[in-house]
Amino acid sequence: MLEDSFVGVRSDAMAKSHAFTGDLALWLEVLKERPEVSVLQSAAREYQFGLLALASGQYRAAFSALRLAMELSFAAVQWSANERELREWQRGQRDSNWSGLIDNENGIFSKQFVRLFSEVLVDEISQYRASAAAVYRECSEYVHGNAHTHRSLPEQLMFNEAAFSAWHAKASVVRLSVSFALAARYLLDLKAESRAQLEHMLLDNLGHSTGVRVMLGAPTEVANG
Repeated sequence: MLEDSFVGVRSDAMAKSHAFTGDLALWLEVLKERPEVSVLQSAAREYQFGLLALASGQYRAAFSALRLAMELSFAAVQWSANERELREWQRGQRDSNWSGLIDNENGIFSKQFVRLFSEVLVDEISQYRASAAAVYRECSEYVHGNAHTHRSLPEQLMFNEAAFSAWHAKASVVRLSVSFALAARYLLDLKAESRAQLEHMLLDNLGHSTGVRVMLGAPTEVANG
């Protein structure tokens, strides 16, 4: 079964999804002095567990871990601007709240929040909020055991092409939305050497974003061409 996840083009999908663990490692390195980095570390662990569960045919666990990885990543961004809430979470006095994280007025993709840290990206946020919300809802169906998930997932521990492909499709949205959220929150606050560390990775993930290219000092005509 493990071998089935790495045959032919499936190997390419696994490699692409696994590469995001390296992206998160870069973020963890440049943000290592920030108090909320522990939340992002937890998100990175969940993403890695999701990949392991996927390769092992444990698809429900894989979708659950992917959802939690995105939620914790967004929570790290949200709590970077509210240390009290971060400390409450660290003490077990607060849970992350998905609806609050993507709230149109106060969440991390709200104009009010993004404008504080990277005004150039304000006009791009709606697409990321919408796609993240859709993937969270779809992953939640596996977490909550909706009827169709029992029909679509194999009864035995075995490889399933549809579930495998669905996870990677959702993971691609998670990678994009998390990358954008982290760039919007931190990029302009980072020192030049830290931005240089992230530049290649950000252009790979978000090179289509004119705002990100502007913040990195990259040619914007590439994004528009």
